[in-house]
Amino acid sequence: MGLSRKIAACSAAVVLVCAVVLAADFEWNWRDQQTIGRTDPSLGNTSRLTEPDRATLIDAIVLRLQKPMSERGYDDERIREIASTTRIRFVDLGGDKPLLFATSLGLEGGCDAMSNCPLWIFRHSDDGYVSVLDAVASSYTIQPTSSNGFSGLVVVRHESPTESHLSLYTYADGKFADAGCYMAKWPAAKDGEIQDPDITSCKAEATKPAQTEDSNPPKAQDSTPAKTDDSKPANSNDSAAPKTSDSNSTQSQDSSPAKADDSAPAKSQESNPAK
Repeated sequence: MGLSRKIAACSAAVVLVCAVVLAADFEWNWRDQQTIGRTDPSLGNTSRLTEPDRATLIDAIVLRLQKPMSERGYDDERIREIASTTRIRFVDLGGDKPLLFATSLGLEGGCDAMSNCPLWIFRHSDDGYVSVLDAVASSYTIQPTSSNGFSGLVVVRHESPTESHLSLYTYADGKFADAGCYMAKWPAAKDGEIQDPDITSCKAEATKPAQTEDSNPPKAQDSTPAKTDDSKPANSNDSAAPKTSDSNSTQSQDSSPAKADDSAPAKSQESNPAK
């Protein structure tokens, strides 16, 4: 084994150990996932906002929806109407006032087939509501730990019916900052019960060592005997075999994406996982 290959293997081992340690230190109570849905009040009808705050927040949501919805042919009036239906929830994570969590609903509002929707979090200040996090999520979980007076958050995004992406956020400098990335893989249900997921750090996916020059397998030497001066030409009219071509072989491709399974252990937009 070459020196560079040994170094690459050692580096990969160190990264893998660090990833395992990070995943072991990370705690996530998936049964406490929270989802904002149609039963929550909307920006347009909640009584907990003043009219100036309501108008400011609707403007902020319109700004976030403007580009993707305009590209799909929506006019400004319809975009503002959808923004006003944004569901909100006041969540106490610390500080002097609850934070305002907001999410749009349905495909029109930017959700996908896996029930991942835009998630916006605002903090009330002397100048009105200011943004502290823009994300895409199917649910969120409040962490038992806190930083700078605010509890941490785990934002969950479904990647497939059996795999979820977890983003850990902590509060710093007036906003929620990315503090960790993890993957949750859900095993098959047992006796009708959802099983605890296997949690790994996203860094574990990048531990495969890159192939180095000296790690390539040696090429086999050419064992064909050298041609002598008195050797006859290899090709003669009575000995040359006719070339054939296989024109019947076809290559089949299945490019159809896997359909989302609504029975996935990760929960849908308006339902929490089984407790």
